[in-house]
Amino acid sequence: MAHDPLAHVPGDRGWPLVGHTLMFLRDARGLTERNRQRYGDVYRSRVLGRDGVTFLTPQATREVFLDPGKVLSSQGGWSNTIGDLFRNGLMLRDFDDHHRHRRVMQQAFSRAALTGYVEAIHDVTDRHLRDLPDGDVDVYVLMKRLTLDIAAEVFVGVSLGAASERVNRAFQDSVAASITPLRVALPGTPWRRGLQGRAELVRVFGDLVAARRREAEPRTDLLSRLAHATTDDGELLPADDVVDHMIFLMLAAHDTTTSTLAVLLWQLALHPAEQDRVAAEVRALDDAPVTPADHGDLVHTTRAMQEALRLSPPVPFSPRRALADVEITGVRVPAGTGVSVSSLALHRHPDWWTRPDAFDPDRFAPGREEHKQHSHLFVPFGGGAHLCIGNHVAEVMVKAIVARLLATRRVTADPRAGVVISPIPIPKPKGPMLLTVR
Repeated sequence: MAHDPLAHVPGDRGWPLVGHTLMFLRDARGLTERNRQRYGDVYRSRVLGRDGVTFLTPQATREVFLDPGKVLSSQGGWSNTIGDLFRNGLMLRDFDDHHRHRRVMQQAFSRAALTGYVEAIHDVTDRHLRDLPDGDVDVYVLMKRLTLDIAAEVFVGVSLGAASERVNRAFQDSVAASITPLRVALPGTPWRRGLQGRAELVRVFGDLVAARRREAEPRTDLLSRLAHATTDDGELLPADDVVDHMIFLMLAAHDTTTSTLAVLLWQLALHPAEQDRVAAEVRALDDAPVTPADHGDLVHTTRAMQEALRLSPPVPFSPRRALADVEITGVRVPAGTGVSVSSLALHRHPDWWTRPDAFDPDRFAPGREEHKQHSHLFVPFGGGAHLCIGNHVAEVMVKAIVARLLATRRVTADPRAGVVISPIPIPKPKGPMLLTVR
């Protein structure tokens, strides 16, 4: 019998051929929790054709994110899911190459740039909410349109207008395709739709990059900055690189924020006392914008947002691939093995959180501060070199939208609606997420 390099790690390889893939796609959180109860905080499994070791402790999460030996490849971790669909984004680059590209992107996320985005965030939000009638609304659908339009205005400097739905659909198809086990481009398959979605995004952003390069004076938005950015040798960044960065950034800027907003508003609708605290706080702003300088003053709003991020982290699993043998919290991981940490499981780990499944923003309040028990216990934006580059924009965006909505409206929801959030690849409700707005 062939030697099993992971024989020392508890767990199993699942069913023949498919491993644990179907169970993972159907109920990633349930599978992770069952494995934790059965095997503990370190276990092996086989998902999407790859053997891997999953770690569920904050210390292991820290070691994976910080990767002191520079042996855990993010590109290798993500390549078999989003690799073909969102190629060359920051998550699909490693080490010096990642650092070089991140440095070019960083200018779009400076404090000065952030402050410049505030007006666009509020203008687009007001435009969407002004026309929102009282009554039932699917909060996920509403937030997806809103955040995509904000991301377009802020990072591309254009209003998508009539193209908005087409671009939205292209992103949805590309994301859905990232976890399909059948990667054959047959007509009608999710993989075919995903590749068509990517082609549409390449066309849209390729046209925009070409148009910006024809302009003598660069504008201030990120697309223009990247279109005119140069490498260390003084050459323009290749147009393909600019397109790839923009597609990935637009995905990260709107899809992850959508899920956080939807979960936050849903929970506030189910917990009227918490909604009252947030509403009182945002009404005290008296219509003033939420800015990078003062968003931290929204104490209750911040804790409610943190709790939404805890319950439903935007990137529930962070995969890596070991390029060499490595030890993580004393567990030997051979070269070529997948390594995964899971904010989804860590954020509800019963060893660390009281009533882990309950919406309880005060767990972040002074006196409790459960998230501070370990530096890497609460990691909604990842960590290390791959810490989310847009986390501050996301926080301001979420708070600004919640402030604009709850300053004049109230949201309620039917607790019997039984909304189920499918956590992978990016959290999304399995059916309608209906809120009543008054």
